[in-house]
Amino acid sequence: MTPTAQIELVMANMRHGMVMYDRHETIRLINAHVSQIFGFAETLVTAGSSLADYLRCVGATVGWSLERTTHVIDNHRSWRQQGVPKRFDHHFDDGKTFEITFNPVDNGASVLTFVDVTDARDLERVSERRVRLTTQAGTMLQRVASISAHNRIVALNASIEAARMGSEGRSFAVVADEVRNLSNQMSEVLSDLRQIIDASLATS
Repeated sequence: MTPTAQIELVMANMRHGMVMYDRHETIRLINAHVSQIFGFAETLVTAGSSLADYLRCVGATVGWSLERTTHVIDNHRSWRQQGVPKRFDHHFDDGKTFEITFNPVDNGASVLTFVDVTDARDLERVSERRVRLTTQAGTMLQRVASISAHNRIVALNASIEAARMGSEGRSFAVVADEVRNLSNQMSEVLSDLRQIIDASLATS
């Protein structure tokens, strides 16, 4: 098997799209996943097509304007001139997100890869939102804990005042005890909630 045939076999079995083009912007290798990812016929872009033809095909399929397509072509040319690897997410209008990588190789050639990361990025956003909400809940718990501590101080002061009043302060003492009991119960609930929040953050 020739080296080219070996490369084509590898590309055919890759799980993501790949395009390789030379310094003249002529596509040398392209696997079937590219057309599947972007939704155009495999025969529209093949080895021998130009980079510009390929990007115009993608643009027409996903609904880019002519201006946007031209901008994308210019970006690719700029990357090749810079000769620096790049990796970024591209968000398409239909809601899909692709991780695109650009890698320069020998003799001015370049390799583009495309991976559909829509589900992964959605999961990351959900996880980040959960962390934010959990953190906010923790802040609120701290405020409630502060109020609970203040209530205990009020109950203690009320008990002291009830004792000073003697028999006339009995009903006042009952209320103070009830406030203290409620504060203690609140502290127990807050402790349980704090453990749940800490466990949630630990699994993020």
